[in-house]
Amino acid sequence: MRSSLYNLSRVVETLAPALIGMPPGGGPWVERKFPAGDPVVEVVGGRAAGKTALIRALYEGYHAFVPTACVDLAEAPYSAVDHGDRDRLDTANASPVTNLLFTVSHQLGYERDGSSRTVAFPRLSPALLVLTAWRPEAPDGEEVWPAQLVTAEEELRSLLAQPNPAPQARQDVIGRWLNALGGVAAGLLPGVPGLQEVLSAATESLLAREGDGGRWTWWRSRLDHLDGDAVQRLFALVRKFRRRGLDRAEVEAHLIAALLADINGAYGYWARKTQHPSLILLDNVDQALRERFLDPLVAQYAQATGEWSGRGRVMLPIVFATSLGNGSDPGLAPTTDAAHWTVPERCPPRSWLLRLGVPRVTDGEIRAMLGDTACPPALPTVIGRLSGGRTGDALLLARAARRRLGEPEPFVLDRLLSLPSPDSPSRVGTRLLERSLPDDAVREEVIRVAPALDSKAAERLLRAAPSVLPGETPDLRVRGLLDSTLKRPHWNHRPWPPERYEDTPLVTDRALRALLLHELRAGADEGRWSGIHAALAAHYNAGDVRLYDSEQHEPRYLHHALAQGRIDTLVVRAMHHRYLRRTPAEWLSDLNLAAAAPPARAGFAPEDPPDPAGLPACSSCGTDADKRVHAAIRRLLAIVWRLSAPLSAVPPGHRDTDMVHVRTTLEVLCADYGNSPRPQRAYNAYVDAIADGGWIDALVNGVQAPDLPVDGR
Repeated sequence: MRSSLYNLSRVVETLAPALIGMPPGGGPWVERKFPAGDPVVEVVGGRAAGKTALIRALYEGYHAFVPTACVDLAEAPYSAVDHGDRDRLDTANASPVTNLLFTVSHQLGYERDGSSRTVAFPRLSPALLVLTAWRPEAPDGEEVWPAQLVTAEEELRSLLAQPNPAPQARQDVIGRWLNALGGVAAGLLPGVPGLQEVLSAATESLLAREGDGGRWTWWRSRLDHLDGDAVQRLFALVRKFRRRGLDRAEVEAHLIAALLADINGAYGYWARKTQHPSLILLDNVDQALRERFLDPLVAQYAQATGEWSGRGRVMLPIVFATSLGNGSDPGLAPTTDAAHWTVPERCPPRSWLLRLGVPRVTDGEIRAMLGDTACPPALPTVIGRLSGGRTGDALLLARAARRRLGEPEPFVLDRLLSLPSPDSPSRVGTRLLERSLPDDAVREEVIRVAPALDSKAAERLLRAAPSVLPGETPDLRVRGLLDSTLKRPHWNHRPWPPERYEDTPLVTDRALRALLLHELRAGADEGRWSGIHAALAAHYNAGDVRLYDSEQHEPRYLHHALAQGRIDTLVVRAMHHRYLRRTPAEWLSDLNLAAAAPPARAGFAPEDPPDPAGLPACSSCGTDADKRVHAAIRRLLAIVWRLSAPLSAVPPGHRDTDMVHVRTTLEVLCADYGNSPRPQRAYNAYVDAIADGGWIDALVNGVQAPDLPVDGR
């Protein structure tokens, strides 16, 4: 079960037993490692980093032994497609927080078959019922019908004041409450089984006698800043809840505190010594639910633990949450490091939220995913490159490759993304994109702008194509894609050098960009692919630059020209022209960026130059020495371009033919620059490109353009 977790396995095997007191799957009692109080654990990582697999493993390991609630907060009614618009999730009667509390209390309160209760919620249930059952939604938008509230308070107070209320009267009140709630039940808890049992239990708790658990005493104490008895104070919460904003947040904090108090109160003196705590698993906590639920939960968790200090073992639930973010953030502890997880001095009570980052999967772990199957030596590196280090993506690629390696035909590395996906009818590249960008419309829009190297170029593409998101101008659409999708912190953002191009490229997650360009290229014919890059190249053409050899064609122009396959008719000639007018560091930087171009639709050009008879003469080739330089530039560009494709194999060593050619071409440029007169001399950076730690070492270690090292001295 846990073998597929890789860099999350330590959470299940070490941290969870230290918190819950038993290993997953049951077993002997494990000594608790946090005697000062258990932390709330949040695991942060990108998409497909294995967070959901972690939640699933924890659920499978513990739900049969301890009361367990497991909720995916990416699903309705807790989440919204547009993370910036939560208004529609907050009605007069309910909010994502009340929905979540209903679901958690239901799952903790019943056995798997729904036949018996395990944890009762005498504080939380009646409060939730008061908030949700009464629906004074006036037609003219008034906040609350006072008459309804007065009637409700009087009816409850009258019933509670009777020493022995008539069973029929009690049943009538229960029926009226359930009828009041019936109209919103579907929206309140869609898809939750046992809704009527939850509501009946909540109503029974509301009408229970004062001596039964002290729930009214708890609410009177909790709401001591309000006037009236416990019932009046609960109805004051209704008014606050319906005012929304900060008032609603205050009420939700009280409800979270009631949840924790009920769970802690469910364990008696002996049970605290002999039983394990309950478990709450929350998958996909986004920023809105962090502010609305997780942060208040941590605050109430710390407060409840402090209040219980000195009275024995507190039995608050163990909480594991996952969220989307940069798992490599330096502020997070890696899930692969166990050092301070079980050191009380480094954990509560000074830090109640233990945030752990999911590190990127390593080459060794990818090799383990491939098993004992014989595979090309470069395959793990390519899988790591295309997955961006995300465990789930690496597993999917490894499974597809392993299945293909079991077939008799030779395995072709650059066909990896075109293999059938193991878990869907799609190609594996398409499936990876569907998981990375689950919204269909957004995915199609991002694919369309993926080749762009900056926002203005992306706007040019959208302006020339039919709108996927009608009613928005191209600049607003690009800004929306950046803010809502491409600039989110969970991506592995790596802008390209050199620094003078501030927004290069538009998609800064290398793995995501590789998948997007592969999908675009696979779905485009020669004309469409060339047309896209011609439009993008024109964005960097000042309008008066027409010469093929002009140095005014900036590297981003040459990048898109290379993607069109214009290596001999334009790019090499322009690079030769620039070679005579740029310092070595500037020229190497220019080639670095140009060679990061995706493969042309027809593939890569052969490294050997074509017959020059079909090409116009290069204006920089005046002598035989110039022609040698021209040939060296072409071969260097072609090799680096081919080796910088995401699906290319890493050269096996320094004696590889490609590496010999790279060294030879750089030596030609180095010697020519040293011997030729220049108006302004600069440091010969070609020397560093040849030396140890230069381009040859970088290429052998899997570095690709535009990241090849350039010394700018």
